[in-house]
This record gives sequence, structure tokens and C-alpha cells, in this order.
Amino acid sequence: MHSILEYQLFSIGEYTFSVTMLTGLVLVWLFTTLLLRTIRRVINRGGGRLLDLSDKGRRMSLYLIVKYFVWTVALALMLEVVGIHVSVILAGSAALLVGLGLGVQQIFRDIVSGIFLLFEGTIEIGDVLELDGKVGRVEEINLRTSKMLTQDGHTMIVPNHKFITENVLNWTHHDTQPSAFRIQIRVAHEADERQMTKILADAVAAHADVLNSDSERPPQVSLSDFQEKCALYELKFWTHKKFEVEQVQSDLRFAIQQQLREQGIPFPKE
Repeated sequence: MHSILEYQLFSIGEYTFSVTMLTGLVLVWLFTTLLLRTIRRVINRGGGRLLDLSDKGRRMSLYLIVKYFVWTVALALMLEVVGIHVSVILAGSAALLVGLGLGVQQIFRDIVSGIFLLFEGTIEIGDVLELDGKVGRVEEINLRTSKMLTQDGHTMIVPNHKFITENVLNWTHHDTQPSAFRIQIRVAHEADERQMTKILADAVAAHADVLNSDSERPPQVSLSDFQEKCALYELKFWTHKKFEVEQVQSDLRFAIQQQLREQGIPFPKE
């Protein structure tokens, strides 16, 4: 048995790779895999509740952090098993890390931001965010970057530090309540204000995605401004369709424009 374990599979110069080393690598890999499966099961079943991680995305982020740490330790053990000392590698890579200082700092900054996102819970999977002038729904929160699906159906890769250092508007954070949105309509000054109010009110009343029966959040029509060539009306409405709100706004504009034309309400003249 001893002779089998010491059997040399191959050699490169003075370095030899034996059956013992191969066995050690396999054992470390198996132990790491089983350990991570157990940790994932614990986090998903009970650990998430103990750590107040009710959101699936936050539990997954916690698992990823643990996974990266465990595999880092496992890799160090594997290197030791095959006779490569980690201290030698770290010393040899010190100069390289200095040369890559700015890049490494940015990566570290994103990773730390990802950890903050995990434990603060300010952003969760499924949240609808407005960032850099774009609106998107959070699909993934990873350790360094996160993914958002924009309203155009594009995937937006966002470094995690942006969620910490920049102003982010979260439309849905921990909230199942509707949000308010507005559209503006410009008509000629001679348009009758009561007629305009009725047209706008009828448009929202006919739309299925607008809240009309909520006494605390009724649609509101206001004459918000007089401009040089037009009167500016504003329609405020509430909806649960936060991610699809552009379509709701478009539907309302189409309905309002049709009624304006049918009732002969003049548009501003250029």
C-alpha cells in the first residue's frame, strides 16, 4: 500500500507528482464540495432566518461569500498537498499586486460594497431601481457585480460600489405599496379646464393598471402652469406596475390624445 501511494505519476525536473498528492487533492476537493452543499442547505433552510436574511438574493449572496472563502482555503491546502508553499507564491506576487494597485483596489472596493449590500439589505433581488438615469429590475446580486434588467430588456452589469457611492432611487424596497407617477399634457390656453379635467380623469378610470378605488391614493388632475403658448396640465396616478410604468404612461397618453381630438380641444400652436 505504501509503495502504491508513493508511486510517481510524472515528474518535471526535480518536481514529482505522486499518487499520495493526487489522493490528497481528491480528498480536499470532495470535502470542500460536501461542506459547501451542507452550508448552502443550512443557509436556505434555517440560517437565513437566524441572520434575518428573508430575501432569497441575500441568502445567495451570503452563500457566495462563504463559497469564495472556503475555496480560497481549499486552494491553499491543495497547493500545500502538491508541495507548493503558499507563502512563496504570496511573496512572489507582491510586486505584481503593487503594479496592479489601482485595479486591485477597485475590485476590493466592489467586493466590500457587495458585503455591505448583503448585510444591510438596502437592495434585494426583484427591486426596481433607477441608476445613472436608467430604470431596471435587480436580477442578481453577486460579490463584485450585480445584474439589472432594463426596461428595454437589456442586461446591465453594475459594479457594486455604485449602489453605495451614488444616488440610487429604489422604487420597491421592502414595499408592496404602489408608487405615484405623472404625465403632463399641453393644450392651448382656450381649452376648457373642466373639460380637460374630465378627459384626464376618464382616461385613468378606464385603465386597469391604475388605482382608482383607493381612497388614500386617488388620481389627481392639476393645472400646473401657464406657459407662453399653452396651459400645462398634470395627471398624477398610482400603480403597482412600477417596472412597466412607461407602457402605462403611453396608454394614458394615447387615450387622452384621442379624446382631445374627438372633442376638438386645440393643441398649442407653434
